[in-house]
Amino acid sequence: MDNNSFKKQFSLALKAGQNRDYSKATTILEKLAACGVAEGFPSKESEAHPEVYLYLARSLHAQGLPDRAMANFRSYLGLVPEDPAGWFFYGRSCLAAGDSERAIRALRKSISLNPDSVDARALLGSACLRAKRPSLARSVFEEALSLAPDDERLNQGYRNALFVEAVRLLRKGEADLARQMFTYLINNDIDGVLPRVYLAHCLRDLGYYAEAIGQYEAAGEFSPDDPTLQWYIVAALFESGNAEAAYPLIESLGGFPGSDEPTGKDISLRIVRNHVDRGEWAPAARAGRLHIKKWGSDPLIHALMGEAQRNLGNFDGALNHFRKAVSLDKENPSARYGVLMLFAEQGAWTDLKAKLTGAARAGCDPQFIAYYQALCDANLDENPETVLPGLQKLVLEQGPLPELISALARVYFRLSLPELAIGWYRKVLDGDPGNEEAFLGLIACCEELDSIDDLLESQRAYLETWPDNSAIRREHADALASAGKWADAADQLELVASHEPSAESSRAIALYRRRAGQYGKAAIIYRNLLRARPDDRALLSCLLWCLDRMGETANAFALAHQANQAFAPDVESLLIEGRLQAKKGDAKGALEVFRIVVDKWPKDPRGWDEVASMYRILGVPEMETLHAEKARNIRLKDGRRGSSRK
Repeated sequence: MDNNSFKKQFSLALKAGQNRDYSKATTILEKLAACGVAEGFPSKESEAHPEVYLYLARSLHAQGLPDRAMANFRSYLGLVPEDPAGWFFYGRSCLAAGDSERAIRALRKSISLNPDSVDARALLGSACLRAKRPSLARSVFEEALSLAPDDERLNQGYRNALFVEAVRLLRKGEADLARQMFTYLINNDIDGVLPRVYLAHCLRDLGYYAEAIGQYEAAGEFSPDDPTLQWYIVAALFESGNAEAAYPLIESLGGFPGSDEPTGKDISLRIVRNHVDRGEWAPAARAGRLHIKKWGSDPLIHALMGEAQRNLGNFDGALNHFRKAVSLDKENPSARYGVLMLFAEQGAWTDLKAKLTGAARAGCDPQFIAYYQALCDANLDENPETVLPGLQKLVLEQGPLPELISALARVYFRLSLPELAIGWYRKVLDGDPGNEEAFLGLIACCEELDSIDDLLESQRAYLETWPDNSAIRREHADALASAGKWADAADQLELVASHEPSAESSRAIALYRRRAGQYGKAAIIYRNLLRARPDDRALLSCLLWCLDRMGETANAFALAHQANQAFAPDVESLLIEGRLQAKKGDAKGALEVFRIVVDKWPKDPRGWDEVASMYRILGVPEMETLHAEKARNIRLKDGRRGSSRK
């Protein structure tokens, strides 16, 4: 492609992008990239235009395809590693794809190359927040504000980072510093229930009870129907020694069950219970920590804290609280239930089984014990034939509880009865669509039954809920490929490769694109792979094949010729070069190439065949016959029809 032709095509792509016709822009840019314009092909004298990759990536990002965009940004940056804009846009796509840490690295690189970029600093701050690194985000925004103090994006980002950091400081016990931060935020347009409540918590920790009550009341103006805010006021009144003022408020809240004159400890515990009952796990944990700090340990508060931490996904924290509750009251079974549930949720069946005897002695419900015993037997290496009758009996007695029927499905699968297991797994998912174990079991059953349609559907549904499971996504790509859905398989594998790039994945994606007839997309990948391995003949052959199918035979020939000039050619590479030269209409040139083949590899019949075909095109039948006969004799002598000798 000459420079004038490139300029015309590139201009059309830019215009399409400006008109937001990103699909058209992508089509043009993909063809330019596939033809090697970015690297300076087809000839050594051609000017390189790496910006093709940059604008292609930006076009893909604009279409909501950040994963594909990332691959093309990497191609661009491989050619222009010192371009701050490239690193900025790459970081933006990484962030859109959910890869915050990779975005942080890319944006830091962009800033190192262009320290004055406010946009890069603003995006870096956002990436730090996404990565749950509020202190770093705050420092990024502070530095950015020194460059652009009136930029509203930066000011808003700074306030958001400050809020998250203040919450963390409060949880670490640094109430005074957190108080200053929350006060600043409220005075700078970050106001609402949460800032006011957190500020009130700080003030309570510092002993400023009147001020804390004022902030709880201010929070109530934003959420007047939340009774927990009123209970916080009651707690602050008790802590300040003003119980008399608290009693009318308690009465207005419906009284306090079990006590005519509740203590401050009672009120504090009530607040924790309120949060737990409403499923407000983080506030429950916060209120529980305050309770223990002020009133000390007791079995109930540790049981409540265990429940809160369990639902927050903090296994170790939950286990510590449940164990503390058990140690404080060995006869109370409630905390033991928490321990059992915790081990069951973690799939720690050996640990769970070891706890069942103690739970039974502590008075836990026998049905509850039998339930967990059955789960343990089903999930450990027990004989499934022995386990099955008891599990079936328990399902009949206790009903089709999700965990029981999931265990039943697992036992059927272990008995090599996937046709029975699959129905039970589906029953679990009907009632609990977010049950990951059941989903994985369903997928395994579909694999065993060779039910490709069901397998694809179960994998697709799983990935909608757990999109970050790269192992299942790879399996989904493999299943799509086995069903001949090549483009879909490539799409899925690209999602994996965007976060876990590798040459192996790129080869597979290129293969799928090629089989899907997406030759331009495949060619781009092969070019990038060849940049790292320029002497890889297999990659080159695949690229040439794609270019030929795209109608870019002349470009394919030029590339083949270049490669054979740069690297010692073998019989395959020369045959490809000659065939491409013939296809573009140069039979005489192709004949010269094929003559090299028969001179160097005279026992390979393919060279003689190609020479014969060129003489046929050139209208020299006697030479065609002579060379065709030579090829036949070689094959007869070798006893291998259609084979070659190198």
